[in-house]
Amino acid sequence: MPSKKVSRRNFLRLGTLTAAGAVLAGCGAGEVVTTEAPKPTEKATEKPTEEVTVEETAEVTAEPTSAYKESPMLADKVASGDLPPVEERLPETPRVVEVLGEIGQFGGTMRQGFTGTNPGWGGMWYVAGWECLTQWSADFSGVEMNIAENIEISDDVKEFTIHLRKGMKWSDGADFTADDIMFYIDDIIFDTDLSPNGAVADWLPADGADDFKAEKIDDYTVKFIFANPHGTFLYQAAQWNGRHIAFFPKHYLEQYHKKYNDKVDDLLEGEEGIEDWIGLFNKYAAGPTQDTQQYFNVPERPVLFPWVVTKPLEAGTTIEMARNPFYWKVDAEGNQLPYMDGITGTSYQDDQARLLGMLNGDLDFVKDPGGDNRIAYHDAVDEGKPLYIRYNNSDGANSNTIHFNRNTPDEAKAAIFENKDFRIGMSHAINRQEVIDIVHSGQGTPSQQGPLDSSPLYNEQCANQYLEYDVDLANEFLDKVIPDKGSDGYRLTPDGAPLSIIFTISNDLTYGTNWVQVAELLIGYWDKVGVKVVLNAVADEQYQVVRDENQMEATVYTGEGGAGITAILDPRYYVPMEQFGMFGNGWFGWRVKSTTIVQVEPPDWVKEWREKYEQEVLFAPSQEAQIESMKEIIQMAADEFWVLGISRPGNGYYPFHTRVANIPETWIDGWIEGVQKLLYPEQWYLTEEV
Repeated sequence: MPSKKVSRRNFLRLGTLTAAGAVLAGCGAGEVVTTEAPKPTEKATEKPTEEVTVEETAEVTAEPTSAYKESPMLADKVASGDLPPVEERLPETPRVVEVLGEIGQFGGTMRQGFTGTNPGWGGMWYVAGWECLTQWSADFSGVEMNIAENIEISDDVKEFTIHLRKGMKWSDGADFTADDIMFYIDDIIFDTDLSPNGAVADWLPADGADDFKAEKIDDYTVKFIFANPHGTFLYQAAQWNGRHIAFFPKHYLEQYHKKYNDKVDDLLEGEEGIEDWIGLFNKYAAGPTQDTQQYFNVPERPVLFPWVVTKPLEAGTTIEMARNPFYWKVDAEGNQLPYMDGITGTSYQDDQARLLGMLNGDLDFVKDPGGDNRIAYHDAVDEGKPLYIRYNNSDGANSNTIHFNRNTPDEAKAAIFENKDFRIGMSHAINRQEVIDIVHSGQGTPSQQGPLDSSPLYNEQCANQYLEYDVDLANEFLDKVIPDKGSDGYRLTPDGAPLSIIFTISNDLTYGTNWVQVAELLIGYWDKVGVKVVLNAVADEQYQVVRDENQMEATVYTGEGGAGITAILDPRYYVPMEQFGMFGNGWFGWRVKSTTIVQVEPPDWVKEWREKYEQEVLFAPSQEAQIESMKEIIQMAADEFWVLGISRPGNGYYPFHTRVANIPETWIDGWIEGVQKLLYPEQWYLTEEV
């Protein structure tokens, strides 16, 4: 292949960082995308040049053993013969991570706290997991190569040739190769038993999914061939959507797959609640139909992550993880990452118990510390507790969105929810400033759901319409839809029945600790305009059942899609048929042909809306074209007013124990892009033991 220069500056040319968000970069058709630094040498403190060629990257020669250093705990295992030398455990071109502070030191176990029984969603997935082909850069300026060493893109943005790192290994020492990715494509998403509804994946556009092809070029090269242009694939591959592409170790999972083991049914013995090989496969694969976090319960399952599970949570209160000796990243001086030897996760009964653990110095880090705990943490710092606080800028557009489900089986309520005047009236009834003051400690400003004003997708109407707190105006709009009231003062449906809306809220999510409080305030505001709303606060497991069975009438959820072009990549509140777009809850089930989620076929105009997004935005060959088409959809969303919002999120905060180092002063934080993974936890280190 002829030499072709790739300018990282050009690749990230729109990466202008602001306090509230970043404009994310596009990728040019026909480019070879690579941001890899040379392999470390004794002089490897120099940064790579801005421009590299494919040949220049390929010509880096193997370095002597002294080029790499490892944790003493691994060096001891090498000396005893339990592990091969570090240079044999690393790929030929390791991923070089630029530390966010200083070169760290090896050792120590970080203590992380979470609430509930799911370590992953409690925060450990974002610290100890989340490795994709590409990764968002820490400053949100674009994506960098990660598992992939480089990716070639065809001029029509349909073909992506993915070059993997030769010699990269799973945590059990087996080679990670193109066969693992082909196993995922051929034997999972195109297997009619595991995927009976056809090829479905978050990174794979539904239009043309069945015509998608993957080709193994050689042991370390795979070509993805999409039926249509897929201009956002590199971004999709970096975030939650792309989590499965390099997630399934063929050498381990083929024992649970009927195609490779005709005696797989023999493995069902002793597997409580699992009736066939499909359930067995999903349990040990941790997907694709099972929660990805399931891998925390299967210590023997190989992974590509910095730490591996050595003791699962099970019925206890702690989960233990140790460094992966085959982790494929190094710092600029050749130190094999991660710096920390392990992580211990502790499950707390509730947020207050976890707060006390952090204040007492029993923990080093918690994700989603809670807006109502903000003052307590700052007071603790002032009192000299061993804590410091870092402030993140959210990529989100809103603190909360409010959804009225048009798909609810109650036809009378569905008709009311579909009426825009109803939603306008309910919006004017909300005292947003009071919610901000009471729930969010005064952080944020009233706003509807809409991209941030720093985003190229900003729409003034979308963000600012129907914000005024005005009970008379709220009643005026509600009277257009449900004018009649009963003797108790509450409004009636058009057929004369009492209107009572069930407000289902998840009450045990670590990132939703204040949702019930928000819901209680909203219920009070709506009560003043004669709309009876009943709180149904449930655990997240039950919440998912209510959602998947389409029994959801109304709910509160998050507010993604604010900074940069994140609304393109996570359009859940602007484009119908998304999983968490619960204003049309059953539409998602219909789109993905789900066998576990109730399907509700959308009307034609909704299908056309979705088609416009997929064909004019996702298929666009350049970022400029994507932005222009998405602007049109944002305007459509402003006119439709799918969901209600509360406020622009203020700066978030994270408390850390003073012994945790390499945490920057501020950064842009986004769930779908990786949350803590944006801070490269593998380069965090501990300055002292406790």
